[in-house]
Amino acid sequence: MTAEILAVGTELLMGQIANTNAQYISSKLPDTRVYVYYHQVVGDNPQRLKDTLLHSLGRSDVIIMTGGLGPTMDDMTKETVAACFGKKLVLDEESLSRIKARMTGYGVSIMPKNNERQAYFPEGAAIMKNDNGTAPGCIINEGGKIIIMLPGPPSEMRPMFDISVMPYLAQFTEYRLESKFLRVFGVGESRLEDMLKDIIEAQTNPTIATYAKEGALCRNSN
Repeated sequence: MTAEILAVGTELLMGQIANTNAQYISSKLPDTRVYVYYHQVVGDNPQRLKDTLLHSLGRSDVIIMTGGLGPTMDDMTKETVAACFGKKLVLDEESLSRIKARMTGYGVSIMPKNNERQAYFPEGAAIMKNDNGTAPGCIINEGGKIIIMLPGPPSEMRPMFDISVMPYLAQFTEYRLESKFLRVFGVGESRLEDMLKDIIEAQTNPTIATYAKEGALCRNSN
């Protein structure tokens, strides 16, 4: 399956935080044989988010979205996905109870009303609980497309991805993508490619690519 990662958040576009979520997800997906073809970032704007999501649905099998699951009005991920699929948002009572319990654990005696937004999901979505925050995630699998919605904070996103998303995606194939890195020094990237040209031109499976990288510091132990 082909996938793309769609990060939602104006703070990403402004460079206020780095998009480490995309890097983390991309490093994990080869284990499920899901191939990442695109990374995108869009701000907290409903129309731009909808346009970007529709574009993604037209070219990818799996869209993994991070961010936009918070309690405030600019958190529009679930609402936008629901609109694209013509679905209503419905309340999940179990998620609401978990959110209230977590807010109590934070020392909040009366939960703000807007936190209830986090317990609403597109109808028919599979819900992923969040043991590290108030924003549950969810998955929609419909019409040959899979939309995975994850919270933005890495401390919440990573455990949810590992515990819930990885096993979910692994069920669709018995294979995985394996990568091996061979570190070469003393020769430039272009020279190395020239040395391997016959192999690269005939490659099928596995494929080969050269990458330039900063050198490592070697110390003499004598």
